[in-house]
Amino acid sequence: MTEGERHAQPTTAPGRVSGVPRSVAGYRLLRQIGEGGMSAVFQSYDVAAGRPVAVKILADHLSGQPEFVGRFYREARLSRVLEHPSIVQGIASGYDPDVSKHYLVLEYIDGPTAHGALARLGRLPVGMVVRIGIDIACGLEFLHDRQYVHRDVKPDNILLHPHGIAKLADLGLAKRLNDDSQLTAIHQGVGTTYYMPYEQAVNANLVDGRSDLFALGATLYHLLTGEVPFPGSTHDEVIREKAHDSFRPIRSVNAGVPEELAGIIESMLACDPRARIQRAGRLAEVLIATRLATKLPAFAEGQTHSVACLDPTPEMPTRTDHGPPVEKATSIPPDAPTPTPPKSKSMNWPWIVGTGAVLLALLAGQWVRTRVVPNLPLRATVVQGTSDGLLPGCQQ
Repeated sequence: MTEGERHAQPTTAPGRVSGVPRSVAGYRLLRQIGEGGMSAVFQSYDVAAGRPVAVKILADHLSGQPEFVGRFYREARLSRVLEHPSIVQGIASGYDPDVSKHYLVLEYIDGPTAHGALARLGRLPVGMVVRIGIDIACGLEFLHDRQYVHRDVKPDNILLHPHGIAKLADLGLAKRLNDDSQLTAIHQGVGTTYYMPYEQAVNANLVDGRSDLFALGATLYHLLTGEVPFPGSTHDEVIREKAHDSFRPIRSVNAGVPEELAGIIESMLACDPRARIQRAGRLAEVLIATRLATKLPAFAEGQTHSVACLDPTPEMPTRTDHGPPVEKATSIPPDAPTPTPPKSKSMNWPWIVGTGAVLLALLAGQWVRTRVVPNLPLRATVVQGTSDGLLPGCQQ
């Protein structure tokens, strides 16, 4: 019997988290702060420890399906053991029979998602986007070094911590490299249409760390321009654009992006994984070397920290059907700037990304409406890589 089968409970009707209780396993639920297809997230209070936490509760209609329950507990395990400053940390998980809920307790981040910041500013400042890129690249390097691929990097899964750190959230789709288990194979093409790379769209098992770098590149493009790089009204239309490397150059959308940075991000969006930057640690080095990074706005009083990739990790294995990596990471330059800004004062509105940033955006006339991206149905066709590592759909 699998873990999902052991934890699965009977369910009578589909729906999300219905009949939300006042507390789960001793954690007091205060208000709902997020919801997805599998779960809802609540700002909560840990009564025993006397601290704020976030509690994720599995949707009721999935509590009787072993594969989804298994995925939920797999995410819980990974969030506890994969401890890094740029990854949201798990605290506890389990099943509360008194309220019939599966739950996962996570650290509470009193700040917006990158998508929330984007919705308020239209575009994020260049320095802020580079800082986000460095932090998330360091988190991905940590995951990749331990042979995990995130598979769902996007603005909604990046949280901006009050201490000025960007954190990667939601390990629900994380996959161990070269693990073709049934739990992974059940949902081929999983991910988010606008950000996943071509190889992940056609088969979720055709991924390695370079797939996460594509998704991060699409995310940084969106944060800088207010537009997704591959727009489209259907899943197939978006994937077709990716197969042809068809996207507008960043500087044609936002001329304020330096050429060097635009080139880095555009290289991450190549259909062929071999044409991208090969490792997350290398990406962090390249972004640091631009000297464009600035601090993230601090949303609550406290010391602002910088995340640095530590020792270079060994070469991460890549999918054999994608070809070998073409470059090796080097050490981060010892003189690379990692700014540690002074402590900032508390703000009354933690969900607003810095009053100064807002005023500057208004004065510069950059308050633009964020591009609305609909939720597209995910469809995939299973394909195999060719012997030279190039996916057959990528057009050269």
